[in-house]
Amino acid sequence: MDVRLDGVDFAYPEGGFRLAIPALHLGAGEHVATIGPSGTGKTTLVNLIAGILLPDRGTVRLGDVVVSALDDAARRALRIRRIGMVFQEFELLEYLSARENLLLPYHVNPALGLDDGARGRAEALGRATGIDHVLDRRPSLLSQGERQRVALCRALVTEPDLILCDEPTGNLDPATAAATLDQLFEQVTRHGATLLMVTHDHGLLPRFDRVVDMAELLKPVGVGSGADGSGGSGGAGSLSSAGTGGS
Repeated sequence: MDVRLDGVDFAYPEGGFRLAIPALHLGAGEHVATIGPSGTGKTTLVNLIAGILLPDRGTVRLGDVVVSALDDAARRALRIRRIGMVFQEFELLEYLSARENLLLPYHVNPALGLDDGARGRAEALGRATGIDHVLDRRPSLLSQGERQRVALCRALVTEPDLILCDEPTGNLDPATAAATLDQLFEQVTRHGATLLMVTHDHGLLPRFDRVVDMAELLKPVGVGSGADGSGGSGGAGSLSSAGTGGS
């Protein structure tokens, strides 16, 4: 699934932060990392692409669908069907087992069809990520790494066209982070999905096709028209500028 943002402006109602992106394009099947200091809008960018937030101006397009033109119910249905999301804080439900959390998209949207194929994928993902022996446990009984792998499997189980990850390894030790990313890239590559990952870990950047640096992507806000074209097409943010990312 290709992703395209054009002329996007967004500001939170309470003020204090505004994001302006002249243009950003992710090709179908591309693996892209997003870097930049805290507070530059990386999470906001993920939420705009997912349709969790709507831009004040401009368009967000996923494939042939203009996400920014959909109502809330349609955006939610699109996320469940075609987008997998992995968060730093995991977002697991404590009253469900790891297996039930993994299969949650099918319970939220019965139209997905929780059949033997879906259950088989869940078990296969559990084995591939080394959590098959803890799938009957509640999240509070899992380690940080196990909880993150449950969240990863939940994002992958529906075989989505787009994977959005917001600091998915930020709470993991280096060995667990590396193993988790190995599984993520393997599954994403296998299904030809597009991947966008927010990260502060510049050691991961060589694994991606492209790096988007928010400092280079964003156009100035409040200076004339703000349309100076400095953001480019989203291809900005090379590895040579990665040192500006900070933490």
